[in-house]
Amino acid sequence: MTELPGFTRGIARELRSARTLQHCPAMTDRSTFKRVLLGVLLLVLGGCQTLGSSAKRVPTAELAPSGYTLTLIVSELQMHLNDDTYRMRRPVTADGRDVFAVALWRISLVQRERPKDPAQWENGDIVLEYARARALERLRRYEDSADAYARVANTGSILADHATEGHRVMRIFARDAGDTVESIAGSERELELLEARVDKWRELAWEYRGTLYEPLALEQAEAWEMLRADWIARNGELDAAIAACQRLVERHHPSKLYAKHLIRLGDRYAEAVQRVHLRSRAKLAPFDEERYEALLDQALSAYELAGEERKSASRREARMKIEVLLAYHRGTVAHAP
Repeated sequence: MTELPGFTRGIARELRSARTLQHCPAMTDRSTFKRVLLGVLLLVLGGCQTLGSSAKRVPTAELAPSGYTLTLIVSELQMHLNDDTYRMRRPVTADGRDVFAVALWRISLVQRERPKDPAQWENGDIVLEYARARALERLRRYEDSADAYARVANTGSILADHATEGHRVMRIFARDAGDTVESIAGSERELELLEARVDKWRELAWEYRGTLYEPLALEQAEAWEMLRADWIARNGELDAAIAACQRLVERHHPSKLYAKHLIRLGDRYAEAVQRVHLRSRAKLAPFDEERYEALLDQALSAYELAGEERKSASRREARMKIEVLLAYHRGTVAHAP
């Protein structure tokens, strides 16, 4: 953890100058404000901790807009800032909504009743905007997050240094996530551009390894790798498509989407199995039994590995794929030349 210069002096200064928020019930007494400031410290320090906490289901507070206090927003958001969303599923509320999206919505409700001009902000307003930047960051809305961090950085509060660093990283992420898929699609260098984007995000993941930014970069690298595999499947040879899926599986073994990648690989092998059979039926080539059996084993192995996933949906999908492929195999054997 990096040293936070002048932190103790900054806390004392903020406590001495604290005033209540006009529309936030959590700010009505000094003891509550201390709890909120503790929440702020946790929110800041959360960005300095290493990864490790897993996603949890949290109850959704069914409150009126005025009930979304600063304490509630900060505490629930901070609970999940250390979640590794690359390796673990994203945290959701009891009714299935994304925790960070819900936090952002609650923040917007409170901010509607607060001054829009940062020059008029009180301590609580700065905390809200910092929390908003963190929520946008976790939602991978990098440009919006950078803008929110910049507003906090310009306040001169105890959060300014952390906001400055967040702004710097989010600007880098926004730059490398800026081009849309549509702007890349159709280019003569489309595959080259996809490959370059994969490499860039892998570099960023390595640069920010062990920090809360690493999962974000890994998720981006994985997404672009999936786009690359899909492009090759649509435009390349089947063997190249299989190799692309193999690379996806090997590079993203720790990912929460590992079972999905295995199923994708199994599908490519199953497609190759069918191609061997159909080419033989069309008399384009003699039936290559050895290649057919090898590809069938590879497809079944990929599906079986995916079937070991703890998620019931992935297990069901893998079992269904195995049943369909075996049914096709039985039909092939019955009509073998």
